[in-house]
Amino acid sequence: MFVFVLTPLIEPHVPLRPANTITKVPSEKILRAGKILRNAILSRAPHMIRDRKYHLKTYRQCCVGTELVDWMMQQTPCVHSRTQAVGMWQVLLEDGVLNHVDQEHHFQDKYLFYRFLDDEHEDAPLPTEEEKKECDEELQDTMLLLSQMGPDAHMRMILRKPPGQRTVDDLEIIYEELLHIKALSHLSTTVKRELAGVLIFESHAKGGTVLFNQGEEGTSWYIILKGSVNVVIYGKGVVCTLHEGDDFGKLALVNDAPRAASIVLREDNCHFLRVDKEDFNRILRDVEANTVRLKEHDQDVLVLEKVPAGNRASNQGNSQPQQKYTVMSGTPEKILEHFLETIRLEATLNEATDSVLNDFIMMHCVFMPNTQLCPALVAHYHAQPSRYRTGENGLCPQQ
Repeated sequence: MFVFVLTPLIEPHVPLRPANTITKVPSEKILRAGKILRNAILSRAPHMIRDRKYHLKTYRQCCVGTELVDWMMQQTPCVHSRTQAVGMWQVLLEDGVLNHVDQEHHFQDKYLFYRFLDDEHEDAPLPTEEEKKECDEELQDTMLLLSQMGPDAHMRMILRKPPGQRTVDDLEIIYEELLHIKALSHLSTTVKRELAGVLIFESHAKGGTVLFNQGEEGTSWYIILKGSVNVVIYGKGVVCTLHEGDDFGKLALVNDAPRAASIVLREDNCHFLRVDKEDFNRILRDVEANTVRLKEHDQDVLVLEKVPAGNRASNQGNSQPQQKYTVMSGTPEKILEHFLETIRLEATLNEATDSVLNDFIMMHCVFMPNTQLCPALVAHYHAQPSRYRTGENGLCPQQ
């Protein structure tokens, strides 16, 4: 179920200024990591960094993406896959310590040319014997650092792809990341998978940047991946601060109204996930179309989401998948009724009910303790109450 929590939005104490793009300065530790890797390559595999020709054009002092991945996997046991190595090189590329020769690509495990920052200059020095020794001593620590930073860099790389260019594997990686974001915890699996296909990565380098102004048209919903923002309202100043995992901007989209506040970055290097209005409204419509609500006294007592259930009718030669409903929310009694009815129907259709039973047995204590569950089961199955007593571990025969 797509539940919207409306967050009050925000005027800074300083004049608002439009967002702009600022070139990121590499951090000292990433600069050092790049130098260690370059010197290690020049020491151990100097043929990897050389002038290369492609389509009659010469690219000086560059490496090939696939060769860099191969080399990294050979240097340390902490790199277990090519995907992991790609993420580690992407860390350097994000900070500008490694660059695609034409500035056109993120890091890819392909026949693409990349150049270390030190090799951008024609008179780039070769490492001295002392530097080679230092690189050998620091190489494993550098690899460990990059392996810790690599997954986030790989995620950002995927999110920077246009949604239409994301592969099935990309979408699965994004979906796995969404499972850990606080602002999305109340959303269903279906909605998270829909979001994986439309989320856009947005970053801003400078604190004080205004993401949007109060009174502007609402065009996007934002989720904070890294950093924090101030919510500012004219005449009131900063009314609250939002941090990693929080979201903002839904109010204007849900109500089709102007922004109720301004959003100002509190710190440098903030990262966001953005869902644009058209995708937001489409997902909302799809969710509502696949949501069934059972009401009593104008209150939702059971909310179900329709999901594909696989091929129930295969034994009858019908290949059309049937629909199945999963519980999104509800009262304990109605949830129990739904589970019992599902078990009965699936047994009638000669389908395995193990998964439903397992879910029910393992999870019932979350919404209904045994003291409520046992009488409800007795009533449902029209058992004779006099033959049983309710024990601590469930129904027990009377002694």
